[in-house]
Amino acid sequence: MGDAFQANHDEKDHFRLYQAHDLQNFRYGDEIVKEGEASPSFYVILSGQVRISKRGKFVRSLEDQDVFALESILFNHPIPYTARAMSESRIASYGPEALDHFFRETPRMTQSILISTLDQLVQTTDNLVQEERTFGLEEAPIEFYSDGDVVVAEGTPETDLFRLVSTQGGLRVTKAGVEVGHIAKPGEFFGEMAGLLSLPRQATVTSMGESVVERYCFDDFEVIIRDYPEVALQFTTTLVTRLLQLTKKYTDI
Repeated sequence: MGDAFQANHDEKDHFRLYQAHDLQNFRYGDEIVKEGEASPSFYVILSGQVRISKRGKFVRSLEDQDVFALESILFNHPIPYTARAMSESRIASYGPEALDHFFRETPRMTQSILISTLDQLVQTTDNLVQEERTFGLEEAPIEFYSDGDVVVAEGTPETDLFRLVSTQGGLRVTKAGVEVGHIAKPGEFFGEMAGLLSLPRQATVTSMGESVVERYCFDDFEVIIRDYPEVALQFTTTLVTRLLQLTKKYTDI
């Protein structure tokens, strides 16, 4: 769109009135507009990449042909975000009279502005949906195991993780047939190592008596940690406890 904004300026004298007020080159990291400041211009990226952030938080990224800071022109509001060059960038700035001229006289430029605005709307919406993705622990499917049933089998490639709901005798953890641990506390997570380390299951977990567990997809692990900080503490406590148990077993041997 940068070429479109400058095309045919030499062919019609009146069009020169709507040439860019300014053409600037920005280096990586340079601030183009600052959140909260008024701007008498809107901007077109002729080349380069621009990062849009609000209160220091990433909102969207812009590239060649994108337009930004229209809010200040259309609504007479301070710019609601900061725009910063993320590569060597060449930026053109235009005043409100140019925007009016484009809408009235140049359909191709109007189309370019609308496409850029729509793309930014879609990108920001996608980012918002991703950011607001939540996960309810109560949504996990519940599984029931009888005495001797295998919950997790050593060597299998699955990466789901589990949380113990209730059990009669606990869950026995064995490796190569040797018992290396015991899970008995309701609420305790297990099976996370396969997903965290991208490895096959390192041990077999067997139910001792009747047991009830919840199963979670490991893809939700990051969301669980974010939405339930107490779970992160629980994971840490569990891992440290297992480390202490194995250390004691090793030193006893």
